[in-house]
Amino acid sequence: MEKHTFLSVLAVTLVALAVAMFIPGKQAEKPSNLPWQIELTPSGTTRVFGIELGKTTLAEIEALIREPAEVSLFARDNGQRVVEAYFDNVDFSGLRARMVLVMELGQQEIEAMFERGARIATMGGGTRKVTLSDEDMLRVRNTPVAVITYIPRINLDASMIAKRFGNPAQRIKEKGGEVEHWLYPEKGLDIALDPKSKEVLQYVPPARFERLLQPLREKGEVL
Repeated sequence: MEKHTFLSVLAVTLVALAVAMFIPGKQAEKPSNLPWQIELTPSGTTRVFGIELGKTTLAEIEALIREPAEVSLFARDNGQRVVEAYFDNVDFSGLRARMVLVMELGQQEIEAMFERGARIATMGGGTRKVTLSDEDMLRVRNTPVAVITYIPRINLDASMIAKRFGNPAQRIKEKGGEVEHWLYPEKGLDIALDPKSKEVLQYVPPARFERLLQPLREKGEVL
């Protein structure tokens, strides 16, 4: 059903663009900020959805999306700490998705935020969710984003991904499962294809791609 809805939206968009071409003084606007429109920046990072990794702050992203993020600190029993900003519904050129941002914060700074946390809720799997203090929330909103995780509402099959993103440099399948990762190191992109769930696109600066790739190699099977 979602695929049909996507095709209907795409058809309406194309008709609108065609009509605009015949209206005097009006130029058709090309769709922008689509998930496959990845730009390499002079600083060696990437820009996608109008967001430059390592530079664009959460406050700027909230203004772009026109929606406040749900910000939380997640603490795991293994000592891992991460601050994430979650958007339940983003819409770029008619493509709706959920988006999770990992903020560019050092571990010592995150640990200090954990100690100052306003509330702590216990979740499953040995994870605690921490509500940040007002002061730390302000700090996070003025912090750049390090990683983008994009989960489209529609299903993307392999042929559609290959057409829009090109063939991957490498494919790795998770052991004991059906999830397959299509890897694009030069774009800093990992697309996880799951036949039983939504696809997940993760964007990182290309210089950090090896850090993302290492656990996949250790726990997966290269195809």
